[in-house]
Amino acid sequence: MNDVATDPLLGQVVTVLDTPALIVDLDVIETNIARIAKLCRDNSVNGRPHVKGNKTVEIVRQELAAGAIGITCAKVGEAEVMAASGVRNILIANEIVGAPKIARLVSLQAVAEVMVGVDSVANCVPIAAAAKHAGVTVRW
Repeated sequence: MNDVATDPLLGQVVTVLDTPALIVDLDVIETNIARIAKLCRDNSVNGRPHVKGNKTVEIVRQELAAGAIGITCAKVGEAEVMAASGVRNILIANEIVGAPKIARLVSLQAVAEVMVGVDSVANCVPIAAAAKHAGVTVRW
């Protein structure tokens, strides 16, 4: 894969690209981020965009710089990628079930504040036990 800064296709007309190709209009992205950030500010809402739409650390950084308080992920793996990239306030919207995933969730607390959605007390019990054992807190 070419480095973006040296990619010879960067800036070329769309017709020279082989398909399928992901094409991003940076002006549209920047305008959309600014518009959503303004809507949040104007309505006293703490924005927390979901990464499922872009899955791109660079876009997440722009959203945070525009005023988002954190991000939302669907699963532990997405949260791990974002935390490794420096994102510190993460909500995992879906329930985390099973010892391996709970262990990954708990270990993320060392590098980020990660909250998780839960749907029952039964879902909370193993998360709370693993967090207590590790000496951390997992918010829900």
